[in-house]
Amino acid sequence: MSTPFIAQKQLISTSDIPEDPAFGGLRIVRIGSDEEARANIENRRYRFQHELEKRHVMRGMLCLKGAEPHYRICVSLHPSLGQFTDIVRYNPSDPPRAVDYEAIGMRAAHEKTQSDFKGAKATNRADFKRYILEAIHGERVAYLPTVTGWQSVEEFEEDPQPIFVVFDEVNSAVLYGEFYLPKRPVMQADGQTQTAALFEAAQSGVALKSGALNTFFVTLEIELKVDVDAAAQSFADRNGRGTKKNANLVATYDTSSALSRLRNSAIKGTIFEGRVADGRSTGATLTAVQNIVDASTLEQMLLNVISHGNRKREHLKHHHIPFVLPYCREFLQMLEHQFGAAWSDTTQPDTYRRLYVHGWAFALKALALAYNQARREKLGPIMEVMLQEKTTDHDTVDDLEKRFSDALVKLESEALTPKVSLEQLKQRLAEIDWRRDRRHWIQITGFLQDKNGTKKTVKLKTTGEQVVAAAASNTPAHISQVENKILSENWRDLTKHESEPIE
Repeated sequence: MSTPFIAQKQLISTSDIPEDPAFGGLRIVRIGSDEEARANIENRRYRFQHELEKRHVMRGMLCLKGAEPHYRICVSLHPSLGQFTDIVRYNPSDPPRAVDYEAIGMRAAHEKTQSDFKGAKATNRADFKRYILEAIHGERVAYLPTVTGWQSVEEFEEDPQPIFVVFDEVNSAVLYGEFYLPKRPVMQADGQTQTAALFEAAQSGVALKSGALNTFFVTLEIELKVDVDAAAQSFADRNGRGTKKNANLVATYDTSSALSRLRNSAIKGTIFEGRVADGRSTGATLTAVQNIVDASTLEQMLLNVISHGNRKREHLKHHHIPFVLPYCREFLQMLEHQFGAAWSDTTQPDTYRRLYVHGWAFALKALALAYNQARREKLGPIMEVMLQEKTTDHDTVDDLEKRFSDALVKLESEALTPKVSLEQLKQRLAEIDWRRDRRHWIQITGFLQDKNGTKKTVKLKTTGEQVVAAAASNTPAHISQVENKILSENWRDLTKHESEPIE
């Protein structure tokens, strides 16, 4: 008996589906406007229709977000709790182990851009989980924000690739249809704590018994074709405006703002390059001195240099950078010349922050303010033009830069001579005794106290001296006092070598 011959259909491979340039090269099947494509879908002629084990299939919207030419390619889905955990796969409070090969890249991104679930964040996760379970119990209505996530450009290009089947395309920027998403982890751009709480809620007995895995719904937005730089910028943009997120981490990953560009250009080739704490690496503390400052402090220093603290980060624009960068670099180079020797030696028995005032954020901010005053003949006109300039929606960066330059030329002739010149400031910094335990610094910063209210003391390993432990409060009052003393006629009080009495 012979085996009958069964004809095999030739399936349409993924590579034969055209890449749509308007959607970043995503492969799109438009069955609403292409009759042949519709017939192929109805007759299951596409290979991806037979590879469901490789992809999640959900209906949703494919959207273009933002401005041309840098559109973000996003898919908005409305999964159930069970579908959500199945699609996302990546629980940020329980990062994947080494055996989860597909998620290792996500773990690397997590370590760079996300906070650990400790302290307040762990409490927030527990509170969020309780909120979700109360909604499942019927005790409250759940008002959950959209969880936004992304898949990397590598996932976008590797097999299996994402595919979108369009049902409706009346709006060219918002397509409704069916999304075939590769079964790979989704990293959170925003909603990390909520995601962790949803994972925990999904594993609870309440969710399992009540059927909430199928009846509790959330909103998930996934951005496609995201590279490492875009993910970092997304984190910075989403968490850097009006929030209490890690300011140093946000500042480090913000690569598009004018202040971040200024910071990165100003430190290049100076002692600060490679020694700015980003919120994930070793910080800038009494004992951790590899980093001289953190990113947030450095940005405040530069704003003090430019505007004497009268401008916020959002006031600095890209067309200002050519005019203020030379002075920011000059300031950092001045600090390196004055204090670089102490900062370079990070292996001494007593850390430079234990020994010197110039190791602390309040002093560095004060020095930036003092530098601004010593450079008033140059920085004064720049600040005046910044305050007076008006822009329109039609101005290009070149237009603004030329207008700024023209306005600056008119004001430079009216610049005032500073009370203290830059050379005089440098001379003063060189003559000042910067030891923290000196009496003149204790009078400004105060001292730490023991439990009984007396002066706290420490023993210096380098000399064996028992000295008063100076405070280092990073407050506007202390910053202003340091600046005023350095610029005052009584600045020589800071050159004395008398230590604060212990009793």
